[in-house]
Amino acid sequence: MRIRRQEGYLLQKIGNTHYLLPYGQKIADQQRGMELNETARILWEALETPKTMEELQQKMIRCYEVPEEEQEELKKDIQAFVKELLAFGAVRRELGSPDGTCAGELKIAGISIAVYGKEGCIPKQFASFEKKRGKEEATEKTEGEAAKKTGEKEVEETVIKTENRQDAADLTLELIEHVPESHQNGNILIRNKDLTVCAWEEGYVLWFPALKNIYEIWMEADGSFACIYYRLPMTEEEQDSLFLAIRPVFLFLAQKKGMFVLHSASLLYLEKAWLFSGPSGMGKSTHTALWKKLFDTPFLNGDLNLIGKEGDQFVVYGIPWCGTSEIFTVEKKELGGIVLLEKAPEDKIVSLTKEQKTLRVMQRMISPPWTAGLMKKNLAFAEEIANEKPVYFLRCTKNDTAAEVMHHRITEDELAQEALK
Repeated sequence: MRIRRQEGYLLQKIGNTHYLLPYGQKIADQQRGMELNETARILWEALETPKTMEELQQKMIRCYEVPEEEQEELKKDIQAFVKELLAFGAVRRELGSPDGTCAGELKIAGISIAVYGKEGCIPKQFASFEKKRGKEEATEKTEGEAAKKTGEKEVEETVIKTENRQDAADLTLELIEHVPESHQNGNILIRNKDLTVCAWEEGYVLWFPALKNIYEIWMEADGSFACIYYRLPMTEEEQDSLFLAIRPVFLFLAQKKGMFVLHSASLLYLEKAWLFSGPSGMGKSTHTALWKKLFDTPFLNGDLNLIGKEGDQFVVYGIPWCGTSEIFTVEKKELGGIVLLEKAPEDKIVSLTKEQKTLRVMQRMISPPWTAGLMKKNLAFAEEIANEKPVYFLRCTKNDTAAEVMHHRITEDELAQEALK
């Protein structure tokens, strides 16, 4: 664990005494000043760059030329002082070093997630995506004990040791059940009624105005670590807050790995995933329900679909977030195409240019558009889809005929594609 200074504190000498004084937002946060003795002053100055506890201890041992028999006592004093600074809010743990033990592991769209927190902290909506462990923790097993005989078969149990789970994970989530000791400030990138995102020295800070029991999230710039401060839900409405708050963290990392999410309902037809997208209230769920009624096509996800590319093939990954539909899958399917929906008095498929397809698909994405660079990533992926996969624009009613028109066109095009192979 590395310790670093918290922004907003000034070391100032008044008379013969050194003080650590808050300024700016720290005053607004009602943080107090602190009187420092000589040892504390040296420690604070040593934290001009982040350091581990051991590095701080060794610096003080060298500074005071402490004899070996007295070093343990000094180490305890330094630990106590750092703990006091952490509680005071003048320093903080650097992101990337979770406290405690791993509460469980998830696997979503090939992304492995290690969750640190109290037992039972993982939201129930992730149950289908939890990685199965071996019989309890295997931290005491040797490599030779990893294989276990079960009847006539030999089954190898691959269990990652608790202390190594973070290294093995693409994303580490630390769930902390209290208000953060300090608040981070930065440049506001996006702010609306649901989410505020700021860029700061270590990455991003996220606030959720509508999620009352989520205090804030601190996320590393590369998306590999996020610290979520929250309180336990007190109402039924708050039960889903943690599940929803994790979504933008996951989508940010997925975007970095070349996967993008489209606001759409999906179904399985001809062994491919077909995505139906339109503005809220357009009736994408109604349209896919018509397919289910008329053609008995299975649903995949009722609200969000994560698209990636494996080799030359576009695929749609199963994810747990699905709006209020409660329809999702854990399976991965080849992407068939995208149908853009718009209300109209009659059912008609309208031709779009490649540029129109690119723009409309990009506009339906909810992968983070927080910066120009992230927006360009969304646009580039939308352009790939428009160039390589069918993108239809259906102006339609809510009648059976809307599904029949689209079903006929997709079937006809897919048969034509098969004939060319």
